[in-house]
Amino acid sequence: MLAFEWREECSVGIPELDLQHRHLIELLGELVKRTFSGDRGGFALTALQEMNRYAEWHLLREELVLRVRAYPGYAEHKAEHDAYRAKLAALLLQSGRSDLGTRIANFLSEWWRFHILVSDQRYARFFRRKAETR
Repeated sequence: MLAFEWREECSVGIPELDLQHRHLIELLGELVKRTFSGDRGGFALTALQEMNRYAEWHLLREELVLRVRAYPGYAEHKAEHDAYRAKLAALLLQSGRSDLGTRIANFLSEWWRFHILVSDQRYARFFRRKAETR
């Protein structure tokens, strides 16, 4: 599994969130690298803990920005965040699985790629259109 890299199409046009997305992508890359490195099963608990801590902080910040800016798709967007939290919590409960690191790294890679490139782009387009009509 390859982590994705920051590209201009990842930008949501909100500098604070773009910086956070860049950092999330870096953390995800480190997690994927450590997971698939082959070291003692390859699963890097410290990388996962750092990723989870930062991801939760980011999700809360993003939710705040969307609420403050009155994004009409806020409830749906927050529901995606809540589903992410639930899925990750369910995966973490499977501590006996030998493939747990791979499963988590794959889930995080796929989820963040889709979320940044698809879900977050919905609010980016909304705010761009809103700015153009002023």
